[in-house]
Amino acid sequence: MGSFKCLMKEFGPALHYFADSMVGNRQEAEEIVSDVFIKIWQQRENLPSPDNIKFYLFKAVKNTALNYLKSKDRRASNHSAWEVQVSRLPGQSPEQILISKEEVTSIQSVIRSLPPRCRQIFILVKEDGLTYEQVSQLLDISKATVNVQMTLAMKKIWEALNTALKVSHS
Repeated sequence: MGSFKCLMKEFGPALHYFADSMVGNRQEAEEIVSDVFIKIWQQRENLPSPDNIKFYLFKAVKNTALNYLKSKDRRASNHSAWEVQVSRLPGQSPEQILISKEEVTSIQSVIRSLPPRCRQIFILVKEDGLTYEQVSQLLDISKATVNVQMTLAMKKIWEALNTALKVSHS
C-alpha cells in the first residue's frame, strides 16, 4: 500500500487540477480523482509500466470526467485558477532565477487570463510535465494545436514579463 500512497501523493494535486478544468467544480473533481484511484487499486495487477503511469492517470481522469459530464448532462466549463510554480533550474545562479513578487503575480495573472484550452494545455505541459504528444492524445487534438497554444501562452507570458521589467526599471 505504501507505493500506492506515494502515487496518490505525487499525482493527486495535478489530477485534481486537470479534473477541475474539465468539470469546473473542485468537489466533483475530487470525486473523479478518487474514483480513478479506487479503480486503479482494484486493477493494480494490470497497471502499465511505471514510465507510462503519469499519462495513464491523466487519461483515466479524462475518461472518468467525460463519463461524469455525460451522466450529469452537463457542459464542461473552466473555472480553475492556475498557479505557476517557479523553480530553480540546474546551473543557474540566484541572480539568474530571481523573479520579483510582481513578476510572479503578473505571470499568474496572464496564465489565469489565457483562454481555457490554452491554459489547460500550458499547465499539462509546463507544470505536469507531459509531452506535446501526450497532451495531443489526452485532449484529442493535433500536436500542431498543442504547439500553437503553447506558443501563444509563452508569448503572452513573455510580454507580461517584459512589461513588468520595463515598469520596475523605470
